[in-house]
Amino acid sequence: MPKKYGLSKSEKLKSVIKTEKLFTTGKSFRIFPFNVYYRLGREEEIGKNQFLVSVSKHYFKHAVDRNRLKRLVREAYRLNKLPLYEASEKSGVAFNVGFVYKTNVINGFDTIEETLKNAIEIITEKINAFHEKISSKDNL
Repeated sequence: MPKKYGLSKSEKLKSVIKTEKLFTTGKSFRIFPFNVYYRLGREEEIGKNQFLVSVSKHYFKHAVDRNRLKRLVREAYRLNKLPLYEASEKSGVAFNVGFVYKTNVINGFDTIEETLKNAIEIITEKINAFHEKISSKDNL
């Protein structure tokens, strides 16, 4: 398990292949202002628990705005990721998650953090449900 409040390089999703699989075969849900993409599986299939943040040039023409939003989202994730990692470790289910910012308004840190907490809660529930599903398959 990574540091409680750290954000290491290995937690960031950088692989082109994994990113492509996340967006093509992964599932998603919308929680304003994010589209959240996730992919769950055993660690052998998925690899390490990783995440990515994307802010579209379509909504923010200036790189300084995109970079600011990415910093805010990464910081909110860093502070609130613990339940996600605990559920993953407890169930043995690995995840890849992508947070795509989909609005043209720069929200404050409080709004982003609250939304990210809700998204992490939803993904944690999905990890637990996935664990139940694969456990019942293994018992058959």
